Amino acid sequence: MSMPRPGDPVKVTLRNGETVEGVIEWINGNGAWVKGPQKARWIPLEALLTPASPEEAKKDTTAEE
Repeated sequence: MSMPRPGDPVKVTLRNGETVEGVIEWINGNGAWVKGPQKARWIPLEALLTPASPEEAKKDTTAEE
């Protein structure tokens, strides 16, 4: 996944389970400011770069026999 840029729409699920959806206003070295329809929020870069697909999450939790 490539790094999103200002103006790109994003939908991110944070580690605490909260989903943030909006448009990136700006990005700095540690995170991005995402402005949504109801509120704006700072999101860490690791949340933007981690894969959100369920298949990837299953790979991490399955035990190899």
